[in-house]
Amino acid sequence: MKEREYQPTLLKKAHYEKISGLSLRHLIFHRAKELQDAKALVRFGRHWMVDPQRLESFIRDGGCSEIAK
Repeated sequence: MKEREYQPTLLKKAHYEKISGLSLRHLIFHRAKELQDAKALVRFGRHWMVDPQRLESFIRDGGCSEIAK
């Protein structure tokens, strides 16, 4: 995906967990640096902001083997 064409949509972690049914707590604890490098996760004050498209790409590309429920 080209950076110029991509318009990120950032959601609060709690909101993303609510609409997706997934808990990101385990994933963030173990892979926060990698998620930030992939631009799937951004720290905004005390909140984590999630980019759903990049997070799903990170998971599909083998960035993690499981997500805790």
